[in-house]
Amino acid sequence: MNVLKIKRVINCNDDLLDKVKSLYMISFPEDERRPWENIEEMINNQSPYFKINVATDEKDNFIGFMTTWQLPDTLYVEHFAVEQNLRGKGLGAEFFHSVTDGAENVVLEVELPHSGEMADRRISFYERNGLKAMKDFPYFQPPYRDDLQQVPMMLMTKKTIEDPKFFVLMLHTLVYNQ
Repeated sequence: MNVLKIKRVINCNDDLLDKVKSLYMISFPEDERRPWENIEEMINNQSPYFKINVATDEKDNFIGFMTTWQLPDTLYVEHFAVEQNLRGKGLGAEFFHSVTDGAENVVLEVELPHSGEMADRRISFYERNGLKAMKDFPYFQPPYRDDLQQVPMMLMTKKTIEDPKFFVLMLHTLVYNQ
């Protein structure tokens, strides 16, 4: 069994933040990334809703990160990535459950099914880890910046969302400032 340590990044001087930034930049296309300065600002302001969770092994080697937002009754996973050379070893599932298991509900966005091999692998990963796709609910991720476009995505949830339109309004207001 793997021994993961989960740590929260609480200031921009944390050495792990450089590793988070590097993995963040290579793991997500520009239109799915929040501007890095915005992340640093939320860390500096110690947002009570936004967290950067980092996983390391027993020797403090960096494994990956997960950014989350604590919304009413829901933990929203904004970004989640594991170092490429460590994928497929069960570390991502262990990390995912370490952060999300206590949440009443978990929601995240993924690329649309059949939009690429990696998208299908991500969807499969989340399904194996207890989330269900909201395939019949059209969803678009709002742009993080004015010069970007909205991105067609799909929501996945741990529990059924009773009022998806209201949830999306809350998500876009609190997370995307839309």
